[in-house]
Amino acid sequence: MGFFVLLALLVVLLGIALRRGEDFGPVVKRFIEQFAMLVPRMLCALVAAGFIAQLLPKEAIARLLGDEAGIMAIPLAAAVGLLVPAGPVITFAIAAVFAKSGASTAALVTFVTSWSIFAAHRIIIYELPLLGPSFLRLRVVSAAIVPFLAGLMAFLVGLITVYGTATPT
Repeated sequence: MGFFVLLALLVVLLGIALRRGEDFGPVVKRFIEQFAMLVPRMLCALVAAGFIAQLLPKEAIARLLGDEAGIMAIPLAAAVGLLVPAGPVITFAIAAVFAKSGASTAALVTFVTSWSIFAAHRIIIYELPLLGPSFLRLRVVSAAIVPFLAGLMAFLVGLITVYGTATPT
């Protein structure tokens, strides 16, 4: 679905460029370059995600991140989200595997939130070298509670209703 939205956006932008009489050749060239660079990466990432799905122990996931783990699944999911050294394709594939294996919605919310805010690979590769340890320390201290609050809110909402339950295909 997202691909079609981006494709429609490209068509609209090309239409605007044509109406203005602007040269859209550089835009098309850049699109083709990006497409040629990203598609092979996406394919490799999806294959890697499939392998990861087969390697993860489903019983352990259900025990540590499932409903029976209760609120104790939240800190573990936050730690796992911090340590996943991957982009969104693999991370969300892992989240889907967690969901299929019986992880609770609160654990999934915590995992994705933690990964979004604190992915260790982004901290090591970009943040620390470009912004420095002082900035990293301030950002971590100011945002450290966010994954826990998100997971706790999902846990509390889950006590009231089943709204938001993950149902991977």
